[in-house]
Amino acid sequence: MHKDDDEARVGLAKEGLPADGDAPGLTRAGERPLDAFVSGAAYAALGLLGGVFGVVGSFAQDWTVGSVPVAAIVLVALVFAMARLAGFGMGGRLGATIPAVVWGVVVFVLSTRRTEGDLVVPGTAAGYLFIIGGMFAAVAGIMTVPPARPPGDWLLGRAGRTRE
Repeated sequence: MHKDDDEARVGLAKEGLPADGDAPGLTRAGERPLDAFVSGAAYAALGLLGGVFGVVGSFAQDWTVGSVPVAAIVLVALVFAMARLAGFGMGGRLGATIPAVVWGVVVFVLSTRRTEGDLVVPGTAAGYLFIIGGMFAAVAGIMTVPPARPPGDWLLGRAGRTRE
């Protein structure tokens, strides 16, 4: 930032005009309120996707061909794909994290024994592969998405300035 830039901003502020070239009705990051609503709805839809995938996968994970848990293997690959594609679609790791965390919570709840003794995900090889393999696949899917901001930007935030 140059001294002239700061003086120009002060002059605009005194005249009641928006500084930094922002148009009226924009938030600080340059988003309109409708943009924030649409982003929130997209994250909610991703959470719903993770929940539905957790329920459907929990009931389908025990399908085998002989002694090979084919469905659990395919579902683990789909968990990876779900997290990675959601992250790329939303442009950051938060988009990958939302459906993965909701998936994990739903699978955890469905794998606990109820008071009647019922549970959806049993302690079989297919069940363990689905739960543990799915957790590793979700983390791998999240970590393969590039971060939305440069590394270390969270530390500096908007207060960080560079010297010219």
